[in-house]
Amino acid sequence: MIDVGLRTSPLDEAHRALGAKLTGFGGWDMPLAYPSGTLAEHAACRTAAVVFDVSHLGTVRVEGPDAFDRLQAALTNDLARIEPGRAQYTHLLDPTDGSVLDDLIVWWIGDERFDVMPNASNTERVRDALGVGEEADVTATRAILAVQGPQARHRLASVSPEAAAVGRFRV
Repeated sequence: MIDVGLRTSPLDEAHRALGAKLTGFGGWDMPLAYPSGTLAEHAACRTAAVVFDVSHLGTVRVEGPDAFDRLQAALTNDLARIEPGRAQYTHLLDPTDGSVLDDLIVWWIGDERFDVMPNASNTERVRDALGVGEEADVTATRAILAVQGPQARHRLASVSPEAAAVGRFRV
């Protein structure tokens, strides 16, 4: 049964078909475990490769001629250390008191376009702190899969050589 108060991943039906046990987290109905069990999943992540649905992570789009300056003023790391096509792990500061609002990843997509990826429960706060409108929350328009483990790149190459060729923290 789907809790109508929770958001679901675009892959929700696939999770259910695979027998996932779901639970609420950060406003999302997310898979917690599969019939194979969490110990088997953990072992696979350490010895082979696993796929995680991380679609619950927010995506706030910041774009326009002031996008770089707006983010540079709001983040703890120097965005100038990267370039278009790269990503950076950083912290977003509260514009009112300078406290940390969230740790996040900023993806520099194009000259004037950035996708800011906050934690699931902080998307609205991050959007508001960056001074962008509701339309900047593009979370619902995409699905995100993380492929992890020592064989991740090899396994990914068998289904998408192009994706496997993308470097760490690159677009």
